[in-house]
Amino acid sequence: MDDATAAQRWDAAYADVSEPGRPSELVTAHFELLADCGTALDLAGGTGGTALWLAERGISTTLVDISGRALGIANRAAAGRHIRLHTVRADLETDPPPVRSELAGGVPSTHSGDGWHALVCSNFFHPPLLAELASYLVPGGIAFVVVATVDNLQRNPRPGRRYLVERGELPGLCEGLEPISFAEDWFGGRHEARLVARRPGATGSAEQPVRWRRGGVGEQA
Repeated sequence: MDDATAAQRWDAAYADVSEPGRPSELVTAHFELLADCGTALDLAGGTGGTALWLAERGISTTLVDISGRALGIANRAAAGRHIRLHTVRADLETDPPPVRSELAGGVPSTHSGDGWHALVCSNFFHPPLLAELASYLVPGGIAFVVVATVDNLQRNPRPGRRYLVERGELPGLCEGLEPISFAEDWFGGRHEARLVARRPGATGSAEQPVRWRRGGVGEQA
C-alpha cells in the first residue's frame, strides 16, 4: 500500500476522534526506568496519548505517525496543556524515524550521538523496524514495545494475522536489545506481547533482573 493510501486510511480511522488516547500502561508502569531520560521517541503513536504523558513529565518528546489527522489532535492537545511536543508525519514502513539532532529545540544529550534515551513502539508490527530499534537509542536507552500475539485471534478478528507475533517471538525480533521484562497475556481484551528492553553499553548502569510472565504466571530470571 502506497503512502498516500495508507495515510488516507488512517486519517479515516481517526475521523470520529477528537481527543488523545490513554498513555501506554507499559510505559506508565515502568516510569522509574526513565528517571534520567531527556528525550523520547514515540513511533506510530497515533493521537499522542503516550507522547503527551511523557512530555508533561519534562521529557523532550517526538511523536511520529502516518496520520496527519492524528498528529493534529496531538498538537492541539499539547497547545491546550501548554507543553512542547515535536510531531513528525512519516510512514514507518518506508521512511526512517527522525534523527534527534535534526529536530529544533532538542535537549542536550548525556551521551554522544543522535540516539534517544527512550522509545515507544506500541501496536505497530513491522519486523524491519523492530530490528533497528536499538540503533535509535543511546547506550543504556530504554525501549517499550507492545504487539498483539496470534492468540488475540481467539477473541478479536483484527489485527489480521500478518500484524501479529507468535508466542515468545518478540524479544528475538528486537535485535541488540537486552530484555528487562517480558510478558504475554490478555490485557484489556487483547492478547499482547509486552517488552521492556535496554540497549546495552551505558557506563555505570545498574543491571536489571529480567522478569518474564506468560499467561499470568511470573518468574524471575
